[in-house]
Amino acid sequence: MEKELTLKDIAGYVTEKAIWQMMLNLSANWRHGDFCGLTPDDIHVKNEELSLYSDCLDKNKTFGLFDAPEMFRDHAINFDQEKAEVWTLGALAFYALMGMNVFEGKGGKTQTCDTEVPRISSAHASGSLSALVFRCLNFSPTFRPSMDEVYAIAKKEMMVFPSVPPKKLINTSGKGYITSLVKFWPEEMIPCLVLLVMLIMPVRLLGQARVDVPADMGALIGRCIELRSSVNLKKVSRALERDMNWTVMDEIAIDRNGECTIKDEVDTFGLNDIGFAILKRRGGVLNTGGRFRDGRDPRYKYSLIEITVKKDAVVNYDITGREGEQLIAIIPYKKDAAFAARTYMEDNEISETQLKDGICYISIRKNLMKDDKFTLTIKNNSGQNMAFVIINYNSRSHV
Repeated sequence: MEKELTLKDIAGYVTEKAIWQMMLNLSANWRHGDFCGLTPDDIHVKNEELSLYSDCLDKNKTFGLFDAPEMFRDHAINFDQEKAEVWTLGALAFYALMGMNVFEGKGGKTQTCDTEVPRISSAHASGSLSALVFRCLNFSPTFRPSMDEVYAIAKKEMMVFPSVPPKKLINTSGKGYITSLVKFWPEEMIPCLVLLVMLIMPVRLLGQARVDVPADMGALIGRCIELRSSVNLKKVSRALERDMNWTVMDEIAIDRNGECTIKDEVDTFGLNDIGFAILKRRGGVLNTGGRFRDGRDPRYKYSLIEITVKKDAVVNYDITGREGEQLIAIIPYKKDAAFAARTYMEDNEISETQLKDGICYISIRKNLMKDDKFTLTIKNNSGQNMAFVIINYNSRSHV
Protein backbone atom coordinates (compact mmCIF):
# COMPACT_ATOMS: atom_id res chain seq x y z
CA MET A 1 0.00 0.00 0.00
CA GLU A 2 1.39 3.36 -0.99
CA LYS A 3 2.21 5.59 1.97
CA GLU A 4 0.25 8.81 2.09
CA LEU A 5 2.49 11.83 2.24
CA THR A 6 2.09 14.66 4.71
CA LEU A 7 3.81 18.02 4.94
CA LYS A 8 6.16 16.53 7.53
CA ASP A 9 7.48 14.10 4.92
CA ILE A 10 8.34 16.72 2.32
CA ALA A 11 9.27 19.78 4.40
CA GLY A 12 12.30 21.51 2.95
CA TYR A 13 11.58 20.15 -0.55
CA VAL A 14 8.34 21.99 -1.25
CA THR A 15 8.15 24.36 -4.20
CA GLU A 16 7.04 27.94 -3.77
CA LYS A 17 4.03 27.26 -5.96
CA ALA A 18 2.93 24.45 -3.63
CA ILE A 19 3.32 26.73 -0.60
CA TRP A 20 1.18 29.44 -2.19
CA GLN A 21 -1.38 26.79 -3.06
CA MET A 22 -1.37 25.52 0.55
CA MET A 23 -1.89 29.03 1.91
CA LEU A 24 -4.67 29.60 -0.61
CA ASN A 25 -6.47 26.37 0.31
CA LEU A 26 -6.18 26.81 4.05
CA SER A 27 -7.16 30.48 4.11
CA ALA A 28 -10.11 29.89 1.75
CA ASN A 29 -11.58 27.14 3.92
CA TRP A 30 -10.62 28.54 7.32
CA ARG A 31 -13.08 28.70 10.21
CA HIS A 32 -12.38 30.01 13.71
CA GLY A 33 -10.49 27.42 15.71
CA ASP A 34 -9.52 25.22 12.74
CA PHE A 35 -5.78 25.83 13.08
CA CYS A 36 -5.47 25.58 16.84
CA GLY A 37 -2.97 22.81 17.63
CA LEU A 38 -2.32 22.24 13.93
CA THR A 39 0.88 20.37 12.96
CA PRO A 40 2.54 19.35 9.66
CA ASP A 41 1.08 15.86 10.14
CA ASP A 42 -2.37 17.43 9.65
CA ILE A 43 -1.46 18.68 6.15
CA HIS A 44 -1.55 15.93 3.54
CA VAL A 45 -0.73 15.66 -0.13
CA LYS A 46 -3.81 14.88 -2.15
CA ASN A 47 -4.46 15.43 -5.85
CA GLU A 48 -1.05 17.14 -6.16
CA GLU A 49 -2.03 19.71 -3.51
CA LEU A 50 -1.38 20.32 0.17
CA SER A 51 -4.66 20.20 2.06
CA LEU A 52 -5.95 19.90 5.62
CA TYR A 53 -7.07 16.49 6.85
CA SER A 54 -10.77 16.83 7.55
CA ASP A 55 -10.63 14.57 10.61
CA CYS A 56 -7.96 16.74 12.25
CA LEU A 57 -10.61 19.40 12.86
CA ASP A 58 -12.30 17.13 15.39
CA LYS A 59 -9.23 16.10 17.34
CA ASN A 60 -8.48 17.28 20.86
CA LYS A 61 -6.88 20.71 20.70
CA THR A 62 -3.55 21.09 22.48
CA PHE A 63 -1.10 23.94 22.05
CA GLY A 64 2.07 23.12 20.14
CA LEU A 65 5.05 24.47 18.24
CA PHE A 66 2.89 25.92 15.48
CA ASP A 67 0.67 28.00 17.73
CA ALA A 68 1.06 31.76 18.16
CA PRO A 69 2.90 33.19 21.18
CA GLU A 70 -0.21 34.84 22.66
CA MET A 71 -1.88 31.46 23.02
CA PHE A 72 0.72 30.60 25.62
CA ARG A 73 1.06 34.07 27.13
CA ASP A 74 -2.68 34.66 27.62
CA HIS A 75 -3.50 31.04 28.44
CA ALA A 76 -5.75 30.83 25.39
CA ILE A 77 -8.32 33.25 26.83
CA ASN A 78 -7.69 36.80 25.71
CA PHE A 79 -6.42 36.76 22.15
CA ASP A 80 -7.56 37.40 18.59
CA GLN A 81 -8.34 33.91 17.26
CA GLU A 82 -8.03 34.86 13.61
CA LYS A 83 -4.66 36.59 13.98
CA ALA A 84 -3.37 33.71 16.08
CA GLU A 85 -4.25 31.27 13.31
CA VAL A 86 -2.66 33.54 10.71
CA TRP A 87 0.54 33.10 12.75
CA THR A 88 0.08 29.31 12.50
CA LEU A 89 -0.32 29.54 8.74
CA GLY A 90 2.90 31.55 8.50
CA ALA A 91 4.74 29.02 10.68
CA LEU A 92 3.55 26.16 8.46
CA ALA A 93 4.70 28.00 5.33
CA PHE A 94 8.10 28.65 6.93
CA TYR A 95 8.38 24.97 7.88
CA ALA A 96 7.38 23.80 4.41
CA LEU A 97 10.04 25.94 2.75
CA MET A 98 12.88 25.63 5.24
CA GLY A 99 12.36 22.15 6.63
CA MET A 100 12.44 23.35 10.23
CA ASN A 101 10.13 25.16 12.60
CA VAL A 102 10.63 28.86 13.12
CA PHE A 103 12.75 30.29 15.95
CA GLU A 104 15.27 27.45 15.86
CA GLY A 105 12.59 24.81 16.21
CA LYS A 106 11.02 26.28 19.33
CA GLY A 107 8.01 27.86 17.66
CA GLY A 108 5.76 30.53 19.14
CA LYS A 109 6.09 29.44 22.76
CA THR A 110 9.42 31.24 23.19
CA GLN A 111 8.73 34.26 20.97
CA THR A 112 8.71 37.66 22.70
CA CYS A 113 8.44 41.24 21.51
CA ASP A 114 12.27 41.29 21.35
CA THR A 115 12.59 38.13 19.27
CA GLU A 116 13.85 38.85 15.77
CA VAL A 117 11.59 37.34 13.13
CA PRO A 118 13.78 35.65 10.48
CA ARG A 119 13.50 36.79 6.90
CA ILE A 120 13.64 34.00 4.37
CA SER A 121 16.57 34.54 2.04
CA SER A 122 15.59 35.69 -1.43
CA ALA A 123 17.59 32.77 -2.75
CA HIS A 124 14.90 30.45 -1.42
CA ALA A 125 11.66 32.39 -1.82
CA SER A 126 10.26 35.31 -3.75
CA GLY A 127 10.07 38.67 -2.07
CA SER A 128 6.29 38.45 -1.85
CA LEU A 129 6.30 35.08 -0.07
CA SER A 130 9.12 36.09 2.25
CA ALA A 131 7.31 39.33 3.14
CA LEU A 132 3.98 37.60 3.80
CA VAL A 133 5.51 34.94 6.06
CA PHE A 134 7.44 37.67 7.89
CA ARG A 135 4.22 39.58 8.56
CA CYS A 136 2.33 36.45 9.63
CA LEU A 137 5.01 35.68 12.23
CA ASN A 138 5.01 39.14 13.78
CA PHE A 139 4.82 38.96 17.56
CA SER A 140 2.09 41.61 17.63
CA PRO A 141 -1.26 40.38 16.23
CA THR A 142 -2.01 43.96 15.18
CA PHE A 143 0.67 43.85 12.51
CA ARG A 144 -0.29 40.48 11.08
CA PRO A 145 -2.48 40.31 7.96
CA SER A 146 -6.07 39.12 8.18
CA MET A 147 -7.02 35.71 6.83
CA ASP A 148 -8.83 37.45 3.96
CA GLU A 149 -5.65 39.33 3.07
CA VAL A 150 -3.63 36.10 3.11
CA TYR A 151 -6.19 34.57 0.76
CA ALA A 152 -6.12 37.58 -1.60
CA ILE A 153 -2.32 37.64 -1.79
CA ALA A 154 -2.06 33.87 -2.31
CA LYS A 155 -4.71 33.96 -5.04
CA LYS A 156 -2.87 36.74 -6.85
CA GLU A 157 0.49 34.98 -6.59
CA MET A 158 -0.92 31.68 -7.86
CA MET A 159 -1.92 33.42 -11.07
CA VAL A 160 1.74 33.94 -12.06
CA PHE A 161 2.41 30.19 -12.16
CA PRO A 162 1.62 28.39 -15.43
CA SER A 163 -0.71 25.43 -15.30
CA VAL A 164 1.10 22.10 -15.29
CA PRO A 165 -0.26 18.57 -15.76
CA PRO A 166 -0.67 16.47 -12.60
CA LYS A 167 2.51 14.75 -11.37
CA LYS A 168 2.96 11.82 -9.02
CA LEU A 169 4.63 12.88 -5.81
CA ILE A 170 6.00 9.48 -4.84
CA ASN A 171 6.61 6.24 -6.68
CA THR A 172 5.92 2.72 -5.51
CA SER A 173 9.42 1.33 -6.09
CA GLY A 174 10.54 2.16 -2.59
CA LYS A 175 12.85 5.07 -3.38
CA GLY A 176 13.48 7.75 -0.78
CA TYR A 177 11.28 10.79 -0.58
CA ILE A 178 13.97 13.13 -1.85
CA THR A 179 14.36 11.10 -5.03
CA SER A 180 10.66 10.65 -5.65
CA LEU A 181 9.86 14.29 -4.97
CA VAL A 182 11.96 15.53 -7.86
CA LYS A 183 8.78 15.57 -9.94
CA PHE A 184 7.26 17.90 -7.36
CA TRP A 185 9.75 20.62 -8.40
CA PRO A 186 8.62 22.41 -11.56
CA GLU A 187 11.45 23.77 -13.69
CA GLU A 188 10.18 27.27 -13.05
CA MET A 189 11.26 26.93 -9.41
CA ILE A 190 14.91 26.09 -9.97
CA PRO A 191 16.15 29.63 -10.70
CA CYS A 192 14.64 30.75 -7.35
CA LEU A 193 17.31 28.80 -5.50
CA VAL A 194 19.95 31.02 -7.09
CA LEU A 195 21.96 33.92 -5.71
CA LEU A 196 25.25 35.58 -6.62
CA VAL A 197 27.72 37.12 -9.18
CA MET A 198 28.38 38.12 -12.81
CA LEU A 199 30.36 40.72 -14.56
CA ILE A 200 31.01 43.79 -16.65
CA MET A 201 34.11 44.78 -18.59
CA PRO A 202 36.02 42.55 -20.99
CA VAL A 203 37.98 39.63 -19.56
CA ARG A 204 41.67 40.40 -19.49
CA LEU A 205 43.56 37.35 -20.78
CA LEU A 206 46.99 37.01 -19.29
CA GLY A 207 48.67 34.71 -21.73
CA GLN A 208 51.77 34.25 -19.57
CA ALA A 209 49.98 34.28 -16.21
CA ARG A 210 49.76 31.05 -14.31
CA VAL A 211 46.84 30.16 -12.09
CA ASP A 212 47.71 27.75 -9.31
CA VAL A 213 44.47 25.98 -8.48
CA PRO A 214 44.48 24.04 -5.18
CA ALA A 215 43.66 20.37 -5.60
CA ASP A 216 40.46 20.60 -3.52
CA MET A 217 39.25 23.53 -5.62
CA GLY A 218 40.09 21.65 -8.80
CA ALA A 219 37.93 18.76 -7.57
CA LEU A 220 35.01 21.11 -6.90
CA ILE A 221 35.39 22.62 -10.38
CA GLY A 222 35.41 19.14 -11.92
CA ARG A 223 32.21 18.19 -10.12
CA CYS A 224 30.47 21.32 -11.34
CA ILE A 225 31.53 20.57 -14.91
CA GLU A 226 30.04 17.09 -14.53
CA LEU A 227 26.72 18.69 -13.57
CA ARG A 228 26.40 20.01 -17.11
CA SER A 229 24.95 16.54 -17.73
CA SER A 230 22.02 15.56 -15.49
CA VAL A 231 23.08 11.89 -15.58
CA ASN A 232 25.90 12.80 -13.17
CA LEU A 233 23.59 14.35 -10.57
CA LYS A 234 23.63 11.47 -8.07
CA LYS A 235 27.35 10.85 -8.53
CA VAL A 236 28.22 14.49 -7.85
CA SER A 237 25.82 14.68 -4.92
CA ARG A 238 27.53 11.71 -3.27
CA ALA A 239 30.98 13.20 -3.86
CA LEU A 240 30.00 16.55 -2.36
CA GLU A 241 28.41 14.78 0.60
CA ARG A 242 31.79 13.24 1.44
CA ASP A 243 33.67 16.52 0.98
CA MET A 244 33.66 18.61 4.17
CA ASN A 245 35.79 21.49 2.84
CA TRP A 246 33.06 23.63 1.29
CA THR A 247 29.96 25.58 2.23
CA VAL A 248 27.33 27.57 0.34
CA MET A 249 28.06 31.24 -0.42
CA ASP A 250 24.60 32.21 0.76
CA GLU A 251 25.48 35.57 2.29
CA ILE A 252 25.66 37.63 -0.89
CA ALA A 253 22.61 39.63 -1.92
CA ILE A 254 20.73 38.87 -5.12
CA ASP A 255 21.20 41.35 -7.94
CA ARG A 256 17.57 41.86 -8.94
CA ASN A 257 18.51 43.89 -11.99
CA GLY A 258 20.54 41.16 -13.65
CA GLU A 259 19.56 37.77 -12.28
CA CYS A 260 16.94 35.56 -13.83
CA THR A 261 13.51 35.27 -12.25
CA ILE A 262 11.09 32.34 -12.20
CA LYS A 263 9.69 33.62 -15.50
CA ASP A 264 13.02 33.31 -17.35
CA GLU A 265 13.88 30.04 -19.07
CA VAL A 266 17.40 28.89 -18.22
CA ASP A 267 19.27 25.59 -17.96
CA THR A 268 20.93 25.09 -14.57
CA PHE A 269 23.53 22.87 -12.93
CA GLY A 270 21.22 22.12 -9.99
CA LEU A 271 24.11 22.82 -7.62
CA ASN A 272 22.14 24.88 -5.12
CA ASP A 273 19.56 22.13 -4.68
CA ILE A 274 22.36 19.66 -3.92
CA GLY A 275 24.25 22.03 -1.65
CA PHE A 276 21.31 23.11 0.45
CA ALA A 277 20.12 19.53 0.93
CA ILE A 278 23.57 18.40 2.09
CA LEU A 279 24.11 21.32 4.44
CA LYS A 280 20.65 20.89 5.84
CA ARG A 281 21.56 17.37 6.86
CA ARG A 282 24.72 18.76 8.46
CA GLY A 283 22.64 21.00 10.68
CA GLY A 284 22.50 24.35 8.94
CA VAL A 285 21.79 25.70 5.50
CA LEU A 286 19.92 28.85 4.97
CA ASN A 287 20.92 32.39 5.73
CA THR A 288 17.94 33.14 8.00
CA GLY A 289 18.65 35.10 11.14
CA GLY A 290 22.42 34.71 10.75
CA ARG A 291 22.41 31.23 12.26
CA PHE A 292 23.78 29.30 9.31
CA ARG A 293 26.95 28.86 7.34
CA ASP A 294 28.15 31.04 4.49
CA GLY A 295 31.37 32.01 2.72
CA ARG A 296 32.55 34.08 5.69
CA ASP A 297 32.56 31.05 7.97
CA PRO A 298 36.18 30.57 9.22
CA ARG A 299 35.72 26.79 9.22
CA TYR A 300 35.72 26.67 5.41
CA LYS A 301 38.21 27.76 2.78
CA TYR A 302 35.84 27.05 -0.11
CA SER A 303 32.40 28.48 -0.76
CA LEU A 304 30.25 28.11 -3.84
CA ILE A 305 26.94 29.20 -5.30
CA GLU A 306 25.02 28.87 -8.56
CA ILE A 307 23.47 31.94 -10.11
CA THR A 308 21.52 32.60 -13.30
CA VAL A 309 22.04 35.78 -15.31
CA LYS A 310 19.78 37.26 -17.92
CA LYS A 311 20.86 37.65 -21.52
CA ASP A 312 23.20 40.67 -21.94
CA ALA A 313 22.80 41.56 -18.26
CA VAL A 314 25.39 42.61 -15.70
CA VAL A 315 25.38 41.56 -12.05
CA ASN A 316 27.38 43.02 -9.16
CA TYR A 317 28.02 41.48 -5.74
CA ASP A 318 29.66 42.99 -2.68
CA ILE A 319 31.75 40.38 -0.84
CA THR A 320 33.26 40.67 2.64
CA GLY A 321 34.71 38.40 5.31
CA ARG A 322 37.62 37.17 3.18
CA GLU A 323 41.23 37.19 4.31
CA GLY A 324 44.49 37.08 2.42
CA GLU A 325 44.79 36.17 -1.25
CA GLN A 326 41.70 34.95 -3.08
CA LEU A 327 41.03 32.77 -6.10
CA ILE A 328 37.61 32.78 -7.75
CA ALA A 329 36.50 30.41 -10.50
CA ILE A 330 33.43 31.18 -12.62
CA ILE A 331 32.02 28.23 -14.56
CA PRO A 332 29.32 28.79 -17.20
CA TYR A 333 26.71 26.13 -17.87
CA LYS A 334 27.80 26.05 -21.48
CA LYS A 335 31.53 25.69 -22.02
CA ASP A 336 31.66 28.11 -24.95
CA ALA A 337 29.49 30.81 -23.29
CA ALA A 338 30.89 34.33 -23.69
CA PHE A 339 31.08 36.36 -20.49
CA ALA A 340 33.35 38.78 -18.67
CA ALA A 341 34.35 39.14 -15.02
CA ARG A 342 36.44 41.29 -12.74
CA THR A 343 36.77 42.40 -9.11
CA TYR A 344 37.45 45.87 -7.75
CA MET A 345 37.68 47.88 -4.55
CA GLU A 346 36.76 51.55 -4.49
CA ASP A 347 36.70 51.63 -8.30
CA ASN A 348 40.22 50.15 -8.54
CA GLU A 349 40.61 46.74 -10.16
CA ILE A 350 42.36 44.37 -7.78
CA SER A 351 42.62 41.14 -9.74
CA GLU A 352 44.24 39.28 -12.60
CA THR A 353 41.89 37.34 -14.84
CA GLN A 354 42.57 34.31 -17.00
CA LEU A 355 40.23 32.26 -19.19
CA LYS A 356 41.08 28.58 -19.50
CA ASP A 357 38.90 25.78 -20.93
CA GLY A 358 35.84 28.03 -20.74
CA ILE A 359 36.38 28.80 -17.01
CA CYS A 360 37.27 32.27 -15.80
CA TYR A 361 39.85 32.40 -12.98
CA ILE A 362 40.16 35.61 -10.99
CA SER A 363 43.26 35.94 -8.80
CA ILE A 364 43.22 38.59 -6.09
CA ARG A 365 46.81 39.08 -4.95
CA LYS A 366 45.88 41.76 -2.45
CA ASN A 367 46.20 40.89 1.25
CA LEU A 368 42.54 41.30 2.13
CA MET A 369 41.49 41.87 5.71
CA LYS A 370 38.30 40.43 7.14
CA ASP A 371 36.50 43.79 7.07
CA ASP A 372 37.51 44.64 3.50
CA LYS A 373 34.78 44.71 0.87
CA PHE A 374 35.31 44.05 -2.80
CA THR A 375 32.84 43.83 -5.68
CA LEU A 376 32.58 40.96 -8.11
CA THR A 377 31.04 41.86 -11.46
CA ILE A 378 29.99 39.52 -14.25
CA LYS A 379 28.53 40.33 -17.64
CA ASN A 380 26.67 37.69 -19.63
CA ASN A 381 27.62 38.08 -23.30
CA SER A 382 26.41 34.62 -24.34
CA GLY A 383 23.28 35.83 -26.13
CA GLN A 384 21.00 33.78 -23.86
CA ASN A 385 20.11 33.40 -20.19
CA MET A 386 22.99 31.57 -18.55
CA ALA A 387 23.72 29.76 -15.29
CA PHE A 388 27.11 30.17 -13.63
CA VAL A 389 28.77 28.55 -10.66
CA ILE A 390 31.00 30.73 -8.50
CA ILE A 391 33.67 29.00 -6.41
CA ASN A 392 35.77 31.07 -4.00
CA TYR A 393 39.02 29.91 -2.41
CA ASN A 394 39.52 32.03 0.73
CA SER A 395 43.18 31.37 1.51
CA ARG A 396 43.34 33.33 4.79
CA SER A 397 47.09 33.54 4.16
CA HIS A 398 49.00 36.80 3.93
CA VAL A 399 52.19 37.40 1.97
